[in-house]
Amino acid sequence: MINSKNLSAGIDNLLFNCAKLYSGDDLLIIREKESLGWYKNDISDVVSSTASKKGIKTSLIEVGQPNNTEKKSLKNAINEHSCTIFFARIGDQDRFEEKKYTTKRVMSYVRSAQSLSSPFGTINYIANIAFKNSIDKILSEAKKITITCPLGTKISGLKHNNTKEKSSEVSVIRFPLVVPKPIDCSLFSGNVVLDNYLTPTGSKVYEPNSLKINKPTNFVIDSGRITSIEGDKDDLRNINNHYDIVSKKFNLDRDRVHSWHPGLHPAISYKKSIQKDPDQWSNTMFASPKFLHFHTCGDYAPGEICWMLENHSVYVDRIPLWENGSLLPFNFRITSECLEKNEEIKSLFVN
Repeated sequence: MINSKNLSAGIDNLLFNCAKLYSGDDLLIIREKESLGWYKNDISDVVSSTASKKGIKTSLIEVGQPNNTEKKSLKNAINEHSCTIFFARIGDQDRFEEKKYTTKRVMSYVRSAQSLSSPFGTINYIANIAFKNSIDKILSEAKKITITCPLGTKISGLKHNNTKEKSSEVSVIRFPLVVPKPIDCSLFSGNVVLDNYLTPTGSKVYEPNSLKINKPTNFVIDSGRITSIEGDKDDLRNINNHYDIVSKKFNLDRDRVHSWHPGLHPAISYKKSIQKDPDQWSNTMFASPKFLHFHTCGDYAPGEICWMLENHSVYVDRIPLWENGSLLPFNFRITSECLEKNEEIKSLFVN
């Protein structure tokens, strides 16, 4: 049963705190077909209805699954409206694209009315921005960052350098904000151990889009490049073949590990099994503090092959900001002060 008061709060949070819409604005809602199993129509229906009641001129376009072909009519429709809200994966494909669009775009990772009425949708977006910015500041001012995980991952890097920052922020407005700005991997070396899946990043479409890793596999990294892969011979053959196919299909730098960032939002949930749809699992749980993901296969964010690291720890100048998959904001002054000003977000981190 959906709590109507909480649902109204989630709708207002999206339309007004996040999208900053006003009466008289033109809103385009792009929703993905419900039959594809990612988004429910009830969220686009209630958001569209509320927007119209608030004097916002609202249009709706339904789309299918993502592909690699740009639809000019859709691009034109987006640029003709003051704001577009995507309840569709295609909104994520161009999340690092700055020049193609001239108007505001909001990518919703909330996929149903039920989720919109939960803390994942209702936590005040202004507070969400402040918390994300405080995490960005901690990471950007670090002298050394080390990432570990229970499987044996240990990779470290110097954040400050004299080179131009190669990682970039997304150009869409994310609702909610679920990850900090990507951290450039070019000065990171060590090893990353995976035992789940290689998954797509949501940028380009290819098949098969995911690959099961059956046994722990060690990726050795030197200055943001894969120099060797160690593990079961069958896994190694499949992994190398997967990287070859994807890199050749899109003419990518095969061995580049471009950037990484961990999840920020404890209120995200995913009830399906990983095996049922690794792509959907990865595309959902990247938001959770329990996971950190790397962008690989391509010298750009987000690359095309994603590594999902579970129960990671991130040490910022030896102080844990994440530990065993838990975000520890009270270990740092700037995040502690942010939470003291924002009780809603603070409640997510207080047992």
